[in-house]
Amino acid sequence: MKLKKNITLGLFISASVTALAWQQSGKPESFAVNGNLSGFNDSIVYLTYGTFDDTKIDSAKVTDGKFTFKGRVEEPVQGMLFSRDYKLRLDLFVDKGAVEVRGATDNLKVAGSAIVNDYALFNQEIMANRKWVNNIFTEAWNAKQSGDTARARLLEADGNKWYAYEYEIRKNYIRQHPSSPISARELLMYVNNKTLDECRPMYEALDAKVKASLQGQELTRRMELLSKIKTGNKALSFAQTAVDGQTITLNTYKGKYVLLEFWASWCGPCRAENPNLRKQMDIFGSKGFNVLGVSLDKTRDPWIKAIEKDGLTWTQVSDLKGWNNEIAVAYGVKAVPANFLIDPSGTIIAQDLRGEALNQKLKEIFK
Repeated sequence: MKLKKNITLGLFISASVTALAWQQSGKPESFAVNGNLSGFNDSIVYLTYGTFDDTKIDSAKVTDGKFTFKGRVEEPVQGMLFSRDYKLRLDLFVDKGAVEVRGATDNLKVAGSAIVNDYALFNQEIMANRKWVNNIFTEAWNAKQSGDTARARLLEADGNKWYAYEYEIRKNYIRQHPSSPISARELLMYVNNKTLDECRPMYEALDAKVKASLQGQELTRRMELLSKIKTGNKALSFAQTAVDGQTITLNTYKGKYVLLEFWASWCGPCRAENPNLRKQMDIFGSKGFNVLGVSLDKTRDPWIKAIEKDGLTWTQVSDLKGWNNEIAVAYGVKAVPANFLIDPSGTIIAQDLRGEALNQKLKEIFK
């Protein structure tokens, strides 16, 4: 089957460049999200909404596909409407007044304020691109199953290209809409230690009103934090209690290389990397390489059991505060696994090295 793209990427965003009129009231104002879904048989639906640091969740009873959520917001904020089985999952913006959600679960239409409508249009392009990517990877899988590995490789490469293009859609929106609160949220979700320099011009271009919003303030704090922990900077000092009750600080590793590894017992990708960390410790441990595990667990028992089951021989610390782990907060960790490679002088020399990337970096250091 020959794939043919039938969507025009960039159409929705480029057609909506004008600044959006919105007003941050400074006080909560009422909203209502009203739904009328066809073919939806569950009795309950959920809505999350709010800023990144203050997200609320609510549930509503569904009767004949109809439901209503009511609440208050100080400014337009991102939300997600979803069912228990996630067969219904819709990203949307919540703003004061009425937000109407209509249609079948696989073809929902959203209407409301200018911000709500603009985000719906933006999200339409994101979803169209994702559908296209899924079609490509499905065709690649079919080609592989039929033994046509050459075609499968070409399709996978094409799929990866369009998968990456989603980020271009998002960045394009931010650049074209410096006066929209949607841009603040999008930039907050995109910026990390690897994209910080790329994001600075987009941040500087944001309207002062956007920066002053609650989401804009979150973005500013995030940018400032990431600036402190960028590669080439001195690592931030810390102190936390190890499994054996000993207090471990960054100074404990003065004069040594240490990989500050953020993980959790419930994190599958973290656990999958542990065998490689054991291997690298066996190879380079005697040459000055160390690992310090920082767990984002909330309870001690699963943390200790994971350490034992995975055979982790290096020092492990945790304050059992989950995502509020004080070291994780200081280092801006929003997802795990995450790590920072710190040299003997206490300087961050690399971040988020896993698998072969970590292996090659250590070979370079200890050659």
